[in-house]
Amino acid sequence: RYTRRTYQPEEVYAFSLVLCDNEVDRDNERFAVESLEALKELFLGKTCIFDHERKSANQTARIYRTGLERVPEKTTQAGEELVRLTARAYLPRTSGSQEVIELIESGILKEVSVSCSVKRKVCSACGRESCQHEKGKLYGGKPAHWVLLEPTDAYECSFVAVPAQRGAGVTKGYCS
Repeated sequence: RYTRRTYQPEEVYAFSLVLCDNEVDRDNERFAVESLEALKELFLGKTCIFDHERKSANQTARIYRTGLERVPEKTTQAGEELVRLTARAYLPRTSGSQEVIELIESGILKEVSVSCSVKRKVCSACGRESCQHEKGKLYGGKPAHWVLLEPTDAYECSFVAVPAQRGAGVTKGYCS
């Protein structure tokens, strides 16, 4: 779908990832499930790069499939069922990509982070876009955080050392 010519299976390396989920992240933000649903479409065809450095030399892989995975046995800090935005990405098997493939296979390149834009973010404690609630502080026994709503664009997925979303990264099993 995204290549200019047909590739044989042995010419490409494909891998699975969790892009993001609806859990509160290290930045005291979380995606609403409706936002994950919208991002599922927005991330199709997007590139995977390194460290959010938006330059063509950093392009490593391309996302070709996305899906939502519900994990009913896990509950988020917000009290919801955990929902993950999963993806499949590919890169061509070339002499230049062998090192990246080996780093993914060995678990060195594992953690990922997404870059996207949202139209609104609201406080989990009061539902307003601007308030005095301190993010991370407990209100009613739950930490206040921003709920990210109405995604407008997805830019890229990056391999990073420390992702904001603890559960984001390359997975061993097949996703989506």
